[in-house]
Amino acid sequence: MNDSLEALDWGELVGRLGSVEELESSAREAGALLRKRQVGGAVDLLRLCFAYVLGGFSLRTLAAWADQRGLASMSDVAMLKRLKASADWVGCLVSELLAERCPETFAGVPGDLRLMAVDATVVAPPGPKRVYWMVHTVFDLSRLTLCSVEVTDRHEAERLSRGVKAGELRIADRAHAKAADLAEVVEAGADFLVRAPSNYPRLLDSDGQLLDRLALCREAGGKGMLDRCVMVQDGKSKVEVAARVVILPLPPEAAEKARRRARRLAAKARYRPSQGGIEMAGYLVLLTSLAAHDWPPERLASTYRLRWQIELAFKRMKSLIGLEDLRAKDAELARLWINTALLAALLAEDDLPALDPEAPDSLPLAA
Repeated sequence: MNDSLEALDWGELVGRLGSVEELESSAREAGALLRKRQVGGAVDLLRLCFAYVLGGFSLRTLAAWADQRGLASMSDVAMLKRLKASADWVGCLVSELLAERCPETFAGVPGDLRLMAVDATVVAPPGPKRVYWMVHTVFDLSRLTLCSVEVTDRHEAERLSRGVKAGELRIADRAHAKAADLAEVVEAGADFLVRAPSNYPRLLDSDGQLLDRLALCREAGGKGMLDRCVMVQDGKSKVEVAARVVILPLPPEAAEKARRRARRLAAKARYRPSQGGIEMAGYLVLLTSLAAHDWPPERLASTYRLRWQIELAFKRMKSLIGLEDLRAKDAELARLWINTALLAALLAEDDLPALDPEAPDSLPLAA
């Protein structure tokens, strides 16, 4: 049995998530605990979820362990069904924790606009690193629910437009700043807010001339910020989409940390970074399709900050929870795994402040 799981104070854990009665009620409402014939109650069911994810058990071993502990008496097949039925319930517990920590999510956001954080992470099981999985997630920040988890092989690329619907604002990191993908989001009747890398996609002015991104960053540094209409172009297909590029200098200390990190990453990847690339690491460069009169630069930065709740949780899952142990390829079981790992990571996050130079407290935000 995993030592970290045994060391958990279950009374304290339950207290942080609500009373026993509240957990029973939410489990029934989510359809996770319609019958108690095989499992004692919501607290026991939650412990089974944690045991499966944190303990690294197979379903057969989990069933034997649960029977030995008097938590549940069921076959491995019945255990599988019970875990899959608990995915939405555990997701609700994650949502409640996030609601406590992100009250600004709802502040001033139009009721018909859904904020969707799109992310993907690499899961590399033991063995050759040529074999790994991609876990693609879409998290509804407006409703604070994990609405999509898809586990694919390494050939499935990250896509901002994955399952996009009209009325959404898709928020994502640099890996999703692809012109063709941004165009698909707009064509679907949605908007995007993504962070742009230093070297792609291509940015064109109103005359179709290529813009010098380093010059734009320096201009933002001189003025305090830059907000300009551009055309975002794919270098190969020449697909274009209209957008705003918004550039805000990071605070001096955060900028220096970001530049040191860029140098470390370059050294690890064994390439010599350009001086311009290092300089641009000290700026927050955002691309968005949102209108300037409703979404000024400071508001965009604050909104982009929200996706860090999910990003940091993924970091916790990898470093503490062992996301690389993900064995579930069934969509519902994978969703249960991710939701449980998110819950554990968020519970652990209180005692582990973010040290990343691009963390929310390092980004330029509205007062």
